[in-house]
Amino acid sequence: MCRLLGIYGHEDGWREIVIAFSRQADTGNIPPVENIKPGHKDGWGMTVSNSQQSAMVPYVRQLGSAYQSPGFRRALESLPDQPDILLCHLRKASPTIPITLSNAHPFLHNGWAIIHNGTIYQANTLPRDPYLVLTSDNSDSEHFFQYLLTKIREMQADQTITAAILDAVSSLTVDYNSINFILSNGRDLYALRCYRQYESHFTLYYYPTASGLVICSEPIDYQEFDRARWSLLSNNTLLKIHGSPPKIDAFGI
Repeated sequence: MCRLLGIYGHEDGWREIVIAFSRQADTGNIPPVENIKPGHKDGWGMTVSNSQQSAMVPYVRQLGSAYQSPGFRRALESLPDQPDILLCHLRKASPTIPITLSNAHPFLHNGWAIIHNGTIYQANTLPRDPYLVLTSDNSDSEHFFQYLLTKIREMQADQTITAAILDAVSSLTVDYNSINFILSNGRDLYALRCYRQYESHFTLYYYPTASGLVICSEPIDYQEFDRARWSLLSNNTLLKIHGSPPKIDAFGI
């Protein structure tokens, strides 16, 4: 039940965009479910691409509300330049997943990073390479991440990463309310909208800029953005963003 942000390419006001996004820790949309408290205050985190655009690297994860955390702004200010890819996550924990630092997103492995929004039931039954070791407190999102990485590692010589991701998603046998995610290897960015419940919550929007693209769970109130230019990604759709200037490829599941 989280909020996702991905920035690909370069935007002069990138720090202001991320700070504006952090307000969704308090104001972000939540599912219309009884006894669910407003807000996405169960942890936050960021990951960025390295200077060679060959991998995503760990940056920061903390508990609590990003919008209320001085550490959130300090983390942004400590980045000397805008990374080519930045992912940011505001967590609202699923009822059965503990609120611990190890369960804060992003999750990273071998240059890949993911941020996820939704609950995946019996995620621990997903097939995964035995060498992949959980770093979380049994997070369904990390189980799913390792399942995706396994599918990518096992892809055939004539297969693309995009095809491997599509195959992984289409062959899921476990139940979920949403597997919305933003995934990157430091070079390309993949964004999926795929939900089975709560259409108004499990949204994913994208906004083209002069030299990049912003993807977010809901439009960001940033003064330089025209709200009418946000595009809602259709359900069961995967985007691949790559190249410079960025190219957007869309694939149905």
